[in-house]
Amino acid sequence: MRRFAVLRKLLTAALAVLALGGGSSRPAGAQESQPLRFTVKTIENEAGVRVVLEFTRKPVYEIRGDSRKIYITLKEGGVEPPFKKKDYGGEVLDRAKFAEGVRTSELVLFTGDDFSNFATFEMGEPFRIVLDLHRRRAPNLSTTIPGPGPMATARGGGAGVPAPAPGGGPGASSPGRAPEGPAPPAPAPAPIEATPEATPRPGFVVVIDAGHGGEDTGARGPSGLVEKDVTLDMARRLKARVLNGLDAEVILTRENDRAISLDERTAIANHDHADLFVCIHANSSRRHDARGAETYFLSYQATDDDARAVAAIENNAMGLDEGVQGNSSLEMVLWDLAQSAFLKESSSLAEIVQENLNDALGIANRGIKQAPFRVLMGATMPAVLIEVAFISNPEEEKRLRDAAFKDRVAGAIFDSIKRFHDKYVKTRSR
Repeated sequence: MRRFAVLRKLLTAALAVLALGGGSSRPAGAQESQPLRFTVKTIENEAGVRVVLEFTRKPVYEIRGDSRKIYITLKEGGVEPPFKKKDYGGEVLDRAKFAEGVRTSELVLFTGDDFSNFATFEMGEPFRIVLDLHRRRAPNLSTTIPGPGPMATARGGGAGVPAPAPGGGPGASSPGRAPEGPAPPAPAPAPIEATPEATPRPGFVVVIDAGHGGEDTGARGPSGLVEKDVTLDMARRLKARVLNGLDAEVILTRENDRAISLDERTAIANHDHADLFVCIHANSSRRHDARGAETYFLSYQATDDDARAVAAIENNAMGLDEGVQGNSSLEMVLWDLAQSAFLKESSSLAEIVQENLNDALGIANRGIKQAPFRVLMGATMPAVLIEVAFISNPEEEKRLRDAAFKDRVAGAIFDSIKRFHDKYVKTRSR
């Protein structure tokens, strides 16, 4: 019994040493677990603000929020944040603050007066939490032409100047005092320059993007037909159809054979406050029997391997060698915010286009797809990319040379735009 009592005391002492963190019991080379680190990236546009938290490893976390704050609780201590507090000064995201605790840490996002709600999703390798902070007020896409008001506006000054009251102003007599001499004559009014009457802008604006151009020829068919020529021809035909069939303004991102970057194409659509952004391309595949049209709308994750390959080809055309991988990956996640606000409308337009192309051309339905096309990222309106046919297919290359075929394609896309236009105008007028 005495022997067991001695053993019990030795065991109790050993456990006490372990509980106190005695180093003698730790295997050689063992290290403390790495602290959790993360970075915060943001981008703001007309849709709202996207916040991307990128972590060194996946934490246990919880997100909750109200009308003024969003709380990202990290359920572990020892977190190393990129900042303790940071001011953004925006109408959607005002500032952020990090609070570290013993067992939990918390990043608090303070929202601004234009914040409406938010959505979140995860991405892996590296692990990221993405928060989309949506704007309360939709962007105003209309142009207001001010009319005459009670205030006379000083030309070139931009400020309202009230008309002088009767008897007031320089040269007027002071009350109870006779004028010392005749009042100087009032200056002659400045001549008013004749300005042409402002033409109201159509209520519907479509930007059509002809893919590739200049040194970027795009895909090439078996007999030498190049994609850049097909897309420009198709864009011109579509423009004529829209102008003849709708009260709309139509803008081509390129009117001739010239090089233009993917980001510049999107910037044109945003600058002109387009209601629709339609990108036209011709498809290519290693399978020479691949045929038919495909319609895409934006998603960071591609629908399938074929969609991912198509996006990689189009994104790399202007030197984006990393495609959707590597350093450009985070940038694309950030820019994807702009289209997230128009996901439903873009999906609806893509379905209409694909249905009309199938019917008009009598082709098998390849379905609508999603892929991370750089040209669609950042577009602040419904946007689709249409691969009208496979230029790599000898038969379809021949059809892409035929004016009647291209007219049918342009007609099918126009009918889709018109259907979307009617739905858009009806919804907007409510």
